[in-house]
Amino acid sequence: MNTMMDYINEQELVLKSILSNREINLGNWQKVIKNKKIKRILFLATGSSFNSVLSAKLYIEEIANVHIDIEEPYNFNEYGKVPNDVDMIVAVSQRGTSTSTINAVKKAKYSDKPVIVLTSIMDSPITKLVDNSLDMGCGIETVGYSTKGVSATILSLMIMGIDLAVESGHVSRDIANREMEKLEEIVNKIPDIILKTKAFYQNHKMQFDGASRISPLGYGPNVGTVREAETKFTETVRVPTQGLEIEAYMHGPIFELHKNYMVIFTEIENSGPYDRSRKLNDFVSQHCHNVYTITNGSSNNEDILGLHIDVDELMSPLALVVPYQVLSYLICEGNGVDLSIPVYSDFKEVMGSKVTW
Repeated sequence: MNTMMDYINEQELVLKSILSNREINLGNWQKVIKNKKIKRILFLATGSSFNSVLSAKLYIEEIANVHIDIEEPYNFNEYGKVPNDVDMIVAVSQRGTSTSTINAVKKAKYSDKPVIVLTSIMDSPITKLVDNSLDMGCGIETVGYSTKGVSATILSLMIMGIDLAVESGHVSRDIANREMEKLEEIVNKIPDIILKTKAFYQNHKMQFDGASRISPLGYGPNVGTVREAETKFTETVRVPTQGLEIEAYMHGPIFELHKNYMVIFTEIENSGPYDRSRKLNDFVSQHCHNVYTITNGSSNNEDILGLHIDVDELMSPLALVVPYQVLSYLICEGNGVDLSIPVYSDFKEVMGSKVTW
């Protein structure tokens, strides 16, 4: 049986395949957007899919000059409306079995807007509801805790953003090709990111394994990254975790800070909020014993995981989400958590959160 780490290790090959096969997997997207003026897109997603859209949101908005809204499907289905100026709706569901997303798609179809599904299983229940489904190209993850699926979703969304930018005339084909090359360069770095993260964990194994509460912090596009860190740690390590934007953390949550908690900053060198994040980092370090940083830069500080990669800030979640995936698995392993044994095995049946097929 594959482990979560097996899927993490597959990411380089899977993401390269997505880049190579984008004309096939995402071909329906190009057909849907052809000759259309797209200015606002509503995304429906929950869990790791929501985090993935949030991670890609700022890149898509910048490259394609569009506005993106993200709605939780259950809330949308119960209370939401499709804004009049939304040009299309995209539902994201890796396995295509989320009941809330399926119901939200059913509701969205009552609008006069095109509804598209991005998924990894092309014959899943959600695909039966729409005319246009897009394949994120990562296949099935049997462990139930998505890693390569998250990275595949982020990459697919960024590719969709580039396609939209070309179709709208916002960027030239030459610029689009250079953007694709940047994405490929990030994908090429994934094996090295995994190795660096493993070494970092080993250097701080006692602290990571003993963490009683974790606060991953980020800014800009990496708010999506730390939201996914929150999801992964709570799903697998099963300790209280809250992923927050740095300014939001300062307005309330910081007052629960305890010397034995763990705070992990997620930073991009030379980005606008970098100095503010560093300043907060220094302050928190005076009041907490376990303060670490994940950054694209380099550092000799043992408490900083420096990935040593040159990356566009808006693309950076594709790289910076990987260390959190690796850490969540290694901490589980260090604490003897068997991820093959389901927790609350009757939960899905009781709450009807997934459909069977």
